[in-house]
Amino acid sequence: MKDYYSKVIVEDHLNPEHKAVLRSFLPDSFYWTVAVNGDYTLQFTAYDDGSEAYSMLTAQNYIVDHDEFFVIKQVTDTKSDGATALEISASQYSTELSRYRVFNHTDSSLHTSITPSDSDDSSDNSNDSSGQSYTGTPETILKYYLGPMDGKTSGYKWRVHGNFDQRAVSLSPSDFKSGISQITTLWPNSVIWPEQTTIHVYSKDEFYKNRGHRIDYLHDSSQIELDIDSSTIVNEAFAVGASQDNSNSGETDTGLPTGTLGKGAQAVANDAKKYLGVPYVWGGAGGARGGNPWSGMDCSSYVSQVYKDFGIYVPAQTQVMEPYFHEIPRSQIQTGDVGFYGPHGGTHHICLILDKNTDIYEPQPGQSCMTQNIDAYPPDWYARNDKMAAVVASGGDSGSDAMTETYNDSENYYFQPFLVKDEDSIKRWGVFEGDDITSDTIQDPETMKKYALSQLHPNPDLSITVTKMDNQKPIIGDIVRLEIKPVNYVTNVAVTGYTWYPYSQNNPTTVNLNSNPKSILDYDASFSKGISRATTIINGWGQQTWTRNEVKTFGENIQRDDSEQSKQAAK
Repeated sequence: MKDYYSKVIVEDHLNPEHKAVLRSFLPDSFYWTVAVNGDYTLQFTAYDDGSEAYSMLTAQNYIVDHDEFFVIKQVTDTKSDGATALEISASQYSTELSRYRVFNHTDSSLHTSITPSDSDDSSDNSNDSSGQSYTGTPETILKYYLGPMDGKTSGYKWRVHGNFDQRAVSLSPSDFKSGISQITTLWPNSVIWPEQTTIHVYSKDEFYKNRGHRIDYLHDSSQIELDIDSSTIVNEAFAVGASQDNSNSGETDTGLPTGTLGKGAQAVANDAKKYLGVPYVWGGAGGARGGNPWSGMDCSSYVSQVYKDFGIYVPAQTQVMEPYFHEIPRSQIQTGDVGFYGPHGGTHHICLILDKNTDIYEPQPGQSCMTQNIDAYPPDWYARNDKMAAVVASGGDSGSDAMTETYNDSENYYFQPFLVKDEDSIKRWGVFEGDDITSDTIQDPETMKKYALSQLHPNPDLSITVTKMDNQKPIIGDIVRLEIKPVNYVTNVAVTGYTWYPYSQNNPTTVNLNSNPKSILDYDASFSKGISRATTIINGWGQQTWTRNEVKTFGENIQRDDSEQSKQAAK
C-alpha cells in the first residue's frame, strides 16, 4: 500500500471524534495552492470506493493533510474512468473567520470587547457611530476580534511576531476576517499567516528568512518564467486624512433659473464669476460633493458646482467627469465648455470656459478662484456637455432672479490634503499617479505622510514562477538565491506562493517568487548588459521561457563570445 493512503484524513466538523482515512483520491489530482496574504486551498478528485471516508466528503467537513486543516467548500459530482467521483475544493481553516463577527462593540458580554485601557495608548481614543478608534498595533486588532491569545473564546489562537509601530486603528462591528484584514492595509509589509487554528501576524523581517537555499536553472528547476508588469506602479498620490465635525448651515444662490430667467451664455458666465475669490480647498465642498461652496472648492468641485447651479449633474472628480463630456476642437469652444488637463482617462485638472479667450478655475492651495487667458495655460483637450450647451443656446437674461438652496457643512479636514511622491521611483520610472490615499483616523500630517508613502507601489511587479524538478514542499517566506546563468541573472528573492502536489510522481512543484525592488532592478541591469552581446544570443528572450536546447545554445554562444573577447584583450 502506498504511503499516501494513510496520510489524508476526513473529519466530521460536528463531531471531531468521527474521522476516517481517505484512500480513494487520485494522487495526481491532489494539490495545494498557497500565496502570502492570499489563497490557501486544497483540491483533489476522489472516486467512490464505498468507504466511510468517501461518504464524509461533504461541505464543511475537514480534510487534514500534513497536519494542516482544510474546510470543504465545494463538492462537484464527476466521472473518472467510468466510476463515480467527486471533485473537492477546500480552504485552510482560517476561511471560517468570515463566518463570525462582532455585532456590538459596546456589548460587555461579547468575548472580543475591549476597553480603551486595553489598547496600546488610551490617551488618543475617540468614538464614532461606527465603532471605536485607537492608536494601536496588530495586537489591538486581534484582541478586539479574536479575544485572548489562547483562543478559548473565539476558537482561534493568535500570535504576533516582530515589532510594529503604533498606528490609528478602527475597531468596528464586522466579521472577523474583514476586521483583521486591516492589518495588512495599515502595515503593508505585514503577513497574516494561518497555521491550523492559529492566526500568525509577522513583520516583514520576521517572516522572510534566508535559510541558505538556492534555485539554479536547469540544475533543480526545469523552467523559469518572468513577467514584468509596470501597470501596478503608483509613486504619486494625494494623502487625505481624517475630518472633523463642523456643523453649519445657511443658504446660497444656486443660479438655478426660474422660468426662462438665468439662461444663456451671459447667465452661465455671471454664475461662474460669482465664485471669484472663493479659496481653493482640495477635496472641498461644492457641486456633487454638497456642502457650502463658499467655504472652498477645488477645480473639479467648482465646475461641478456651476453645472449644479443650472440643474445639471456632473461628478466632482476629473477622471470620473470625462464620460459626461465629448471632445471638441479648440476652434468650437463656447461659454460653459470645459478644458481638461492630462490624457483621456488620466486627467488631473479642469477649467471652465467663459469665452473663446478666457477660462475660469480653482488653481491650487493658497490661491482662489480666478480667470486667465486660455493660451496662458492651455488645456490638453476641450469638451462639451450637451445639457449645458442647450442652456447656453436657449438665450434669456442674466439670471438675477435665481433660486436658493440650503446647505449643511458637516466636516472639515484636520489638515489640508497634500501630494506625496516617491522621488526615487519617479526618477527611474516617471510619474504614475494613483488614487487618493485616505485615512478616517489620522489627524497629523506627518503621520499621514509616513502612512501614505508606505501605501505607494514604487516599482513594477516582477513575477517569477519556477517549475521544480521535484515535488518537495517549499518553505513559504524562504529567501532563496535564484540564479539564471544564461542571462547572468542572480538575485535573492522570497517564496511568496506555490502549487504543491504532495503525492504525485508526475506533477512537479511550482514556486512563486516575490517582486521587490532589488529583484526588478537586478533583472533590469542583467538584461541591459545582455543587449551588448550579439543579437543571435538574445534572440527569443522575449518569450521568457527556455527549453534545455535553447539554454544550451545560449550558453555556447555566450562562451564563444566571451572567448573571442578574451583573445582580443590578450592581443
